[in-house]
Amino acid sequence: MSEEHLIDNYRLVNCLATGSCSQIWEVNDQETGERFAMKLLLEEAFKQAEMKATLKREYKIAAGLDHPNIIQVFGHVQTKKHAYMIMEHFGGPNLKQIIRGDILVIHMRLRKLVECLLMGLSHVHEKGWLHRDVKPDNIMMTKATDVRLIDFSLSSKAPSGLSKMLGGKSKTIQGTRTYIAPEIVRRKLPSAQSDLYSFGVSLYECLTGRPPFMGSSPNDLLIKHIQEPPAIPSAFNENVSTEM
Repeated sequence: MSEEHLIDNYRLVNCLATGSCSQIWEVNDQETGERFAMKLLLEEAFKQAEMKATLKREYKIAAGLDHPNIIQVFGHVQTKKHAYMIMEHFGGPNLKQIIRGDILVIHMRLRKLVECLLMGLSHVHEKGWLHRDVKPDNIMMTKATDVRLIDFSLSSKAPSGLSKMLGGKSKTIQGTRTYIAPEIVRRKLPSAQSDLYSFGVSLYECLTGRPPFMGSSPNDLLIKHIQEPPAIPSAFNENVSTEM
C-alpha cells in the first residue's frame, strides 16, 4: 500500500466529498477492519492555525452531542502532517444530492425526514448550541429514512439572556447565504429560531426543487431574505397543500 493512501492507521478508500478546506473520505481502520468517515483538512487549510482550531472545536461540539439523528464522531487527530476527525460512515447521500437526482425520494419520506431533523435540532438547542448552517448539504438520508445532521464547523453557543438584553451585534455574517435568517443579515444575535428559519428554507427546497430566494449577486440574495416575500411553494409544485 502506497503511503499516499494511508494516513496513520487508516486506509483511504473513496473520496466522498470535497470542500474549500477539507475532504470527506471513506476509510478503513487497518487494525480492526472497521469502516469510518474521515474529515481531512486539505494541505492549504492545514497550514492555517485557525483551520486546525476550527476542526478541533467542531469535534468537541459534536462529541458532546448524543442523538440518533446527529452524526457520531469518534476522534480527532493532529500531527505534523495531517489534521482529521473520525466519524461514523453513514451510507446515504445528502439532501442536495437527492434533490438534484430524484426529488420524489424526499417527497415520499418527507414526514419522517422532518420529524428526525427537528428532533436532532432540538437536541442541539437543548445542549445550548446553535448549528448555524442548516441546509440540504448538511442533512444526510438513507433509503430507509435514517437521517443525520452533520457539520458543526460554524456552530456557536446560544447567546445568554444578558447578551440579548444588551442587544449585542454579530461582527460577521456567518452561514450560507441561500439559507440565512433575516436577523443574521441584520447582524443581530443568532438564536434557535435562526436555525429553524434555515430549516424552513431547506424544507421549501425539498418540496419545490429550488430555494425561495435566488439573487443576481451575494448581496442581492441577502436583501431578498429581508425584503421579499417568497412565492408560495405550490407555484413550483402543485402538490404542495396550503396546510404544508
